[in-house]
Amino acid sequence: MAPPTGPRAGTGRAPPRGPRATGGGGGGGIQKRRINPRTDRDGDVSMDAPAGGSGRGGLASGGRGRGSKDARGGRGAVNSRTSSRVVQNLQNYVSGGPVGKTLSKNMATLKIHGMSNSKATGNPDGGLRSLLTFLERKASSKDKAITIGKSIVDGDYVWITVRKDDAPEILRLNGFTYAGAPLTITETSERMPRPEDKISKAAEETKQQLTSVLARRYNPELKLLDLSSLGTDATLSSMGTFNSKDLAEKAFKVLVVIASQQYKTAAEKREGIQAVSLASNGLNDVMQVFSLAYSLPDIKRLDLSSNNLDSLSKVAKWQHRFQHLEELHLTGNPITTQPDFVAELIKWFPSLQNINGQIVRSPQEVAEALKGMHPTPLPQFPSNLRDGEANVASIFVQVFFPMFDTDRARLAAEFYDDDSWFSIQAIANSGRNLPWKTYLKYSRNVHKLGEKNPATVQRLFTGGNLIADMWKALPSTRHPSMENPGAWLIDCHTFPNLADPTGHGFATGLLITVNGQFEESDATENLYGKRTFTRTFILGPSKPSNPPPVHPYRVISDQLTLHDWTPAESPAVQAPVVNQVPQVPVANAVPPAGPVILDDVTKNQLIQEVMKRTGMTAEYSELCLSGTANWNFELALKSFEEQRANLPPTAFINAV
Repeated sequence: MAPPTGPRAGTGRAPPRGPRATGGGGGGGIQKRRINPRTDRDGDVSMDAPAGGSGRGGLASGGRGRGSKDARGGRGAVNSRTSSRVVQNLQNYVSGGPVGKTLSKNMATLKIHGMSNSKATGNPDGGLRSLLTFLERKASSKDKAITIGKSIVDGDYVWITVRKDDAPEILRLNGFTYAGAPLTITETSERMPRPEDKISKAAEETKQQLTSVLARRYNPELKLLDLSSLGTDATLSSMGTFNSKDLAEKAFKVLVVIASQQYKTAAEKREGIQAVSLASNGLNDVMQVFSLAYSLPDIKRLDLSSNNLDSLSKVAKWQHRFQHLEELHLTGNPITTQPDFVAELIKWFPSLQNINGQIVRSPQEVAEALKGMHPTPLPQFPSNLRDGEANVASIFVQVFFPMFDTDRARLAAEFYDDDSWFSIQAIANSGRNLPWKTYLKYSRNVHKLGEKNPATVQRLFTGGNLIADMWKALPSTRHPSMENPGAWLIDCHTFPNLADPTGHGFATGLLITVNGQFEESDATENLYGKRTFTRTFILGPSKPSNPPPVHPYRVISDQLTLHDWTPAESPAVQAPVVNQVPQVPVANAVPPAGPVILDDVTKNQLIQEVMKRTGMTAEYSELCLSGTANWNFELALKSFEEQRANLPPTAFINAV
């Protein structure tokens, strides 16, 4: 495979060797640096090797291609005052580049437009303080105070940072009027401007000169950034950027930073720059150009030919850096005489297929190498109900979710007692705020509230009556049919050492975890959508009471965790029945749900449940289930309601 060619910076030399251009781009991103190199007195990377080298006009030399004569003040040297000014300008620009601290993962950046058009521009600060106060006041509620973090004015925009959980509250104010001007508020992934970004005029001139160098050295057809023989570049030489080792490294760092900043997104950068040539720069260690791995981590082709790299240790600093590097050229370096250099390079760069124009690995071998770099995801097993011969969990989930959709008051009365617990944890995703409004005021997210926050106690609802009242305020729901096993993931395990409600010793309960999705309708906010959830129950024996409890077991703990919400265009469900008086579930409110297991034990459990709900004898309850309902619990109840008037008195237990 012949290497590509690219433009030289007006040197008249042959184009650099490099890999052939290919389409597409790889994934990945900027990685954290693991190496702690020595630094010079300015805090920048210092080369281990002395200045000089055989490469003509390279980064490793101290002069302009003729040894160190110019650096000592010989003919053609740049005076020390000019050199110091260039150093300062480069240092200023680097300090304003993307090398600083990154925004916390828990923070979001918002851009606000409109303050410059408001009446508050006459304030001493241009209206910034009053705008921030306005946003915090409007976004806050009785249950939650919103606090804005950093803020800065950049042109016509105000940039702010807020916690990701609070961002929806601020975004809700988009379109609000502030001091007579409408506000436009958007979330952005761009880096927030910093005061140091406003670099001096001299530093800006330096940036423009370096940008012109990059423009001449970029080949859009090959997507090649040609940084070869930088010491012979007329513009860089006139700036004195290679008067010293430290200044040369600063210049290179700024060059690649500027090149990276020409693209708005990482994807655009991956597509725009796929090949880089560093040939003929007199490099004796990649540490001299290590910043390339920061600014352009996703390149696919790299040319290091005609340098002074004499051992693998001089390249090892880039080990595991360029994850998408497919071609590497090292001809003209002493390292190529080492017998094991190809094998080592293959280990370091998982996508590498071509070294010095020779195929060293097939695409299939590359795919296996990449696969081995990432852990195999844990398999997702089907539902696992370990609830013994009584099939308590199977019956419970069949009954619970249809009743939660249709008659929450009756559900609470039958399965919850005075000591039952219920809590909601809303994990609000970014985007629209309204779908979370109802849940957030009840959300008991200890991670957000803090363990000492009184809300962690207030939002733990205890007792069936209080739980039923709280459920009234939640949006209407409809869960999928149990006949669709792909819509559910249910696990059940025994839960030992529960306090026996009789007060004697301990009892064994069940821990049930249900993962799924339900349709949701919030008529008060005119919102309709689907939401994923996880619901965790702990079931234990019911307390002795008079009259006896409806079921031999009760819900001790019920925790509902809500995840992503996706909108729908029309209502999906009807409002649930919220009367305190137990009622028969409304027919047709949910899709029919069938039994999970159809063995004899499950059938007997279903018969007993129908007997409790209808008052029919065991014989008629079995007929109701085994007929057109085909052992579907909800269909059996519907059939009972439809045929109730036609049933003989002997069908009921009280008449027997």
